[in-house]
Amino acid sequence: MERTWPPERSEARVGYVGELRTSADLKPSPNFFKKIGDLFVGARKPAPLFGPRAVLLTSDGTKLWVADPGGRCLHLFDLRRRIYRKIDQVAGLPLLSPVGICRAQSGFIYVCDSESATIYRLRDADGKSAEVLRISQGLIRPVAMDYDLETDLLYVVDAAEHNVKVLKGGGEVVRIIGKRGAAPGELNFPCDIRLAKNKLWIADTGNQRVQALSHLGEPLSSFGNAGDAPGDLALPKALALDSDNHIYVVDGRFENIQVFNESGALLLVIGEEGTGPGEFWLPGGIFVDDADRIWICDTYNRRVQVFDYLKPLSVEAAQDEIPDSKEEHATEEEGLGSRGEGQPSKDSN
Repeated sequence: MERTWPPERSEARVGYVGELRTSADLKPSPNFFKKIGDLFVGARKPAPLFGPRAVLLTSDGTKLWVADPGGRCLHLFDLRRRIYRKIDQVAGLPLLSPVGICRAQSGFIYVCDSESATIYRLRDADGKSAEVLRISQGLIRPVAMDYDLETDLLYVVDAAEHNVKVLKGGGEVVRIIGKRGAAPGELNFPCDIRLAKNKLWIADTGNQRVQALSHLGEPLSSFGNAGDAPGDLALPKALALDSDNHIYVVDGRFENIQVFNESGALLLVIGEEGTGPGEFWLPGGIFVDDADRIWICDTYNRRVQVFDYLKPLSVEAAQDEIPDSKEEHATEEEGLGSRGEGQPSKDSN
């Protein structure tokens, strides 16, 4: 399959911004008392990312959460105040393998731990006011979630059960979507889910495809095949959508991100195997925020890489673009964090 977007000599569609590796990348300005303290006790070592698997920016654009099963913790980066906090316990329970995170009701987030098969709800500002969801029907291995604010329903991907459990806010299971198989609407070790335009987009990892289902689980469409050609999928581990409903699929085996339209046409390939800017080593998670900033968990490189979706000058211009060569387009810009807010430095070594 040939890449169809953007055509030759068109404006770039994805811009590289920077990366986040440690708490030092927030680059806070040390105050006088901290400087004095460092003279006596030494400067505190920056807190590193160990193996980030999921990332989320709060709706106000000021807090970045990273779920890190490699470090058995959550990382909270306050982009406005430039403060870092590491969380390794929630509601008095140790985190074992936090792999999924999503927005919840206003001011809260959900976190799922695949090893303890637990879902937590906590305040997005500081991780406090935490509670454990009491699930009415057991989870085996929750790996990803997304929340529907309008219906107050939480969609939880249970990889071991090959299904999606739909929960009310208190944890009651109201329906189960999917079962193991390869037919439309069936799943094989799914790894991620996103809600957009009344559709459930699911990374159906074991079937090497992405499926779109209705909220009731009815199959609507799918794309992807096993193979090694552009547009094929080998290990689709995560997905996200931008404001124009382009679908970004993280492939852990190809070590890149492929961008598709809703019909499944390949638009662009971002990255390749490596350790440099825009390169990936077993990437595992992705989040597109409300400003179309793209946050990617570059898991084995122990960092979060950040890009921007650069919207075309007009929707008509984008629709008129024609298929062309496989030349990759990218631009680089300053800053990291939600646009307009306090931002970590691009210098992150």
